[in-house]
Amino acid sequence: MNPHRLCYGFAVSFPWVQLIAIVTLASLMFSKESKKIPWSAVSVLLVMFLLWTGLTTFFAVLPDLAWVRWQAFAKVLVMVFVTLIMVNTRERMHVLVWVIAISLSFYGIKGGVFTMLGGGGNRVYGPPGSFIADNNDLAMALCMIMPLMRYLQLHSRSRIVRIGLGVGLALTGVGVLGTYSRGGLIGLAVVGVALLVKSRRKLVVVLAVAVIGATAFQFMPPEWTARMDTLQDAKQTDSGETRIQSWKFAANVAIHRPLTGGGFDDYLSEPLWSAYAPEGSIQRAIHSIYFRTLGEHGFVGLLLFLGLLFTTWRNCAKVRKRTRGDPEQSWAFDLASMLQVSFIAFMASGAFLPMPYFDLSYQLMALSAVLASVSLKGVVVERPESHALLGGARVPATGARNRAAREPTHG
Repeated sequence: MNPHRLCYGFAVSFPWVQLIAIVTLASLMFSKESKKIPWSAVSVLLVMFLLWTGLTTFFAVLPDLAWVRWQAFAKVLVMVFVTLIMVNTRERMHVLVWVIAISLSFYGIKGGVFTMLGGGGNRVYGPPGSFIADNNDLAMALCMIMPLMRYLQLHSRSRIVRIGLGVGLALTGVGVLGTYSRGGLIGLAVVGVALLVKSRRKLVVVLAVAVIGATAFQFMPPEWTARMDTLQDAKQTDSGETRIQSWKFAANVAIHRPLTGGGFDDYLSEPLWSAYAPEGSIQRAIHSIYFRTLGEHGFVGLLLFLGLLFTTWRNCAKVRKRTRGDPEQSWAFDLASMLQVSFIAFMASGAFLPMPYFDLSYQLMALSAVLASVSLKGVVVERPESHALLGGARVPATGARNRAAREPTHG
């Protein structure tokens, strides 16, 4: 969420995230809970990807800059492993989803209101100095959390909370329009279709899509329409053409350095750009999670990255198959479905955005691994009277009932 970026004075630059991370890690260290990492295909691939990007950093074209970037990425994955260790029950997963949804939907709802009140005349941006500062990056993040908001809506007992989430879902979609991001529009369209396919009780989704569509038609100015029309042909704009040039640069770097690529942020090297970019091209970031990973970490890095996406999708698919038609496991079925939609948004929007190291995507990978583990057990390790802390979603006492069924009766 980066709320400190919305403050004033010293609070803007104070290392709040570092402080919170230190407190969290120290608390985990002194906690009596198990600190074992639940090894799975996702966790193994995360370690392999971290180690491989560390190796490519040793051979990076810009080693000093690459080292800084790798350290930042390592910090992201450290907290991902904290998630794998700590979030080990349905209740904790539910609360984590709430925290993620609130943190990012704040910008979506605010952006949606801003867009409608201003007639779409100004662009919506994220908090400065964050992963989502750029309008394109914010648009992708908002597309990714819309399915999580839908999951929370499906499993909240409070009618007021469900209505609020429905309104928030529509406003977040409008916020995506307000970013003026063409990649965001693609992601929004894909998410809308995927939600209709994978979501139960589709009326809310239809209403949200209707609100977003009506806003695009009634509120958005001709400048927005003209910008979105360029999606028909990337070469209509300098932005689209330079994206293609950056993809060609990344592919050429990988062909000539197939194992290690050019290292983090290799596109900033003028000699490397001159050697491998198309003649006369404009030097810029590689706007694709796939091509950027390929150019910076070679074919091995790309295979590891694609492996993470595939394994995450497979985890969710297995959960859906295992829990389909089981009323007591409907929460797991819906969460797996919505995680898949989130990754559809990441993969679709990310094809045009330079965000392969986006922290939210790796947190959701970890969540898919935890979900696969918890749903496989079929037992929620919580007290029978336990309820989710937010949204009023009930945690069924499956384990308690199963134990009771096995115990002999008396009298």
